[in-house]
Amino acid sequence: MKRMRRLKLVLGSFALALPVAWLLFNSSTISAVGPVEDAWNLEYVGRAVTSNGQDDPGAYSKLAPWPDSDGRYLYSGCYNASPLDPGPGRDRCFLTVDLIDPEKPLRLATVHSYDVDTSPSPPLDHVVWSDTYSFPALPVQVPCMVNWDDPGIKAGTTKPACWDPGWNTHTHYVSLGPNKVLAVNQERFRNGTTKQANYHGVKFYDVSDPAKPVYLSYWAAPVSDPDSTGEWVDARGSHHFNFDGPYLYLGSEYEGYVGRVFVILDVRDPRNPVEASHWGIPGQKTPEEDAVRDWVQSPSFSSPIVNQNGKWTKHVGMHYATVYGNRAYLAYNQAGLVIMDIEDKRNPKFLSRLDYLVPTFDDPMNPDKDACVKAAGQPAACGNTHSAKMVPGKEVLWLTDEYFTCPYGHLRMIDISDDTAPRIISHFAYPENTACDPNQPDRTVDPTRYLRRGPSSHIGNTLGDSLLFLAWYGMGVRVIDISDVEKPVAAGHYSYVIDRGKFAGNDTYDVTFGPEGYLYASDGTSGLRVLRYTGPGGEAAQ
Repeated sequence: MKRMRRLKLVLGSFALALPVAWLLFNSSTISAVGPVEDAWNLEYVGRAVTSNGQDDPGAYSKLAPWPDSDGRYLYSGCYNASPLDPGPGRDRCFLTVDLIDPEKPLRLATVHSYDVDTSPSPPLDHVVWSDTYSFPALPVQVPCMVNWDDPGIKAGTTKPACWDPGWNTHTHYVSLGPNKVLAVNQERFRNGTTKQANYHGVKFYDVSDPAKPVYLSYWAAPVSDPDSTGEWVDARGSHHFNFDGPYLYLGSEYEGYVGRVFVILDVRDPRNPVEASHWGIPGQKTPEEDAVRDWVQSPSFSSPIVNQNGKWTKHVGMHYATVYGNRAYLAYNQAGLVIMDIEDKRNPKFLSRLDYLVPTFDDPMNPDKDACVKAAGQPAACGNTHSAKMVPGKEVLWLTDEYFTCPYGHLRMIDISDDTAPRIISHFAYPENTACDPNQPDRTVDPTRYLRRGPSSHIGNTLGDSLLFLAWYGMGVRVIDISDVEKPVAAGHYSYVIDRGKFAGNDTYDVTFGPEGYLYASDGTSGLRVLRYTGPGGEAAQ
């Protein structure tokens, strides 16, 4: 293993010396493993393979279960498909993985959001994906067989007979609940359209046999009918969620609300999930609370928050919930952190909100404040609350911001000893988070290649109470020593560069744990890697 590791580093050094023209070469000739690797206190063990034994270039994303796998099986959503990953629907699916061989985890099953044989999807370059398409709100039918090569349909002058909502449904997030029940999110396709139907909510599968997931049920979030232009205005669907016992805690768009709200589902009968309750921040309900809304809702969180007619422009929506006992910690996008009492699942009670994403928020420790104001050219706050989890044994949350406009998202540590008054006690950021490079715009596609992913914190898990393993978009896996929660410090990293597909560099999405010190790291465009931590504190924490 060590000999192979040294070989990989030598090859990586050689690749760095290659001319830039090589990096712009045809993406299909570039290794899915990637030409560059850099590691500190982490070592490479292996990566997932497909049934033919080849490296799996699949679009892996959220991993389940968390924080620990059972050492045998893992589940993942699909994310930003790579051109190296052949086949239909590769960005609209979820995956099951056999972990028995840590050097070569095996993809067992791929379950698409539509039937690729009886209901083939329109090509992604088809005119049907445009919101200016002449035929909005096509009749829903499953399965739906359309000849997309028909000259009239291809030109957009002939109306297709039907539309399969699965075509427009993204399934990047999974969570494993009791009795081998897997929840899979149903959300409008990332490159889809607001004017064709999509599934919006959560589907449930029995994964007692991970090689053959069995569909159980679908909970559909309430949505409005299409408006006069054919647009589904509140049907984006469910994004993130987590199980706690038989209850699922999620964020979903919901009829009559602005942005995603907090929903609790009762999944005691997984064939018939029912809503226990839903809750929104005051101002989300529309039109009843329009007058009290103290922000202007933005369609995206990737922009500085600026003043508009006395209100701050924000993207407010329930993003990610973690539950510990009778407390739920809600990462609420640009409304910050919300803490709820959920002892009564049918009547959750608001306890507090830490809204640090306003320019008037006083946080002298914030490392990105000056860069944010400079980027905006006026008073502004930058960030987007992604997720918050507890440090084991401590009344402290680690909280990440997912933010793709410089200054990029970083890590905050939150004291929750008084859950009615949470407070920021420290920050952790890399120099890249505030080093705004005008030559490397975020999420922008060059005609010849995709540009590098902005270096934003994302999600991961703690090993013991002192080591935090985070997927850090654009920078691989990052290890942070949080034994002193007031002074987090870097403790390791594993990064790699892949110059192909959407987001060159890397698109590291999640990190979870297995037996014998193994780590599983998913990448949104290039598969699943197995790592092992070799630095101080690793053995004691296992």
